[in-house]
Amino acid sequence: MPTITDMSYATTRRLVLAAGLGVLLLIAAVMYLRRVDTVEVVAVLLFIPIFLAFTFWHVIGGLASTLAASAAYAALRAPAVDAVGGGRYAGILAGRGLGYLAFGLLGGWASQQLERSLQKLDVYDQVDDDTGLFNARFLVQDIDLEKARASRYKTFFSVCMVEVPSGPLEAMGRRSRASLLKDLGYQMKDAVRTVDRPAYAKDGSVHRFAVICPETGEEGARVFSSRLGERIGEFVRGRGVAVGDGPLVSTFVTYPGDDSTIDALKAQFAAIDREQHPESPAVSSGS
Repeated sequence: MPTITDMSYATTRRLVLAAGLGVLLLIAAVMYLRRVDTVEVVAVLLFIPIFLAFTFWHVIGGLASTLAASAAYAALRAPAVDAVGGGRYAGILAGRGLGYLAFGLLGGWASQQLERSLQKLDVYDQVDDDTGLFNARFLVQDIDLEKARASRYKTFFSVCMVEVPSGPLEAMGRRSRASLLKDLGYQMKDAVRTVDRPAYAKDGSVHRFAVICPETGEEGARVFSSRLGERIGEFVRGRGVAVGDGPLVSTFVTYPGDDSTIDALKAQFAAIDREQHPESPAVSSGS
């Protein structure tokens, strides 16, 4: 089930709309069954266009729809006002109008705040929900941080990667695939040091597992990436995934040394991030 951090505003808005409309319709149905005045039942239903307006157009939509709903309610009460005079209904009309106004303005403000909050969560979200590992956005940003640290303190780091072909995983059932990816996340976390940062991204025809390894040179990265490929390969085969008998594809890059290759790797993961978060500001893929 998606968490709040991976839901777009459009998805969240649909959920809020479904819940809000359900509540309003339920209230109106109860009032109707209890034989409440039909005008008051319609008055409750007039909250629906206000709800729709502030959900899509925030405060401006809430205000405009409030005026329209108040005018509609006044029109419904016009025959009674003409019959007995406006004094008796002045308080009712004013109370209903204020109720619409408060609902529209407060709802519009809340809707606007929700949209901004979810946009911020989307921008700063750095965890992949399928595996619990860091995502492509984190990897791009963390490579930049490690490059800056390596340049400043004359140190080095490596990025080790293992690729799992997506074909066999896509052939699995949705629940089985989700369970496998979650367990692969646990395997990755268990296989790395405390200072290492494991990440995951789906890149076309492969699932890419990458680990940023500070203070790890070329020889250490070669050994680690090979062992990681063997470990992941054995694990997925043990779960019945047909990835062949040979070792999974494992690679590594070390900085400084593989500068152009690591920049190309950043660009690849930045492209994955843009595909996953098309409405968010893109992370830089430059060197």
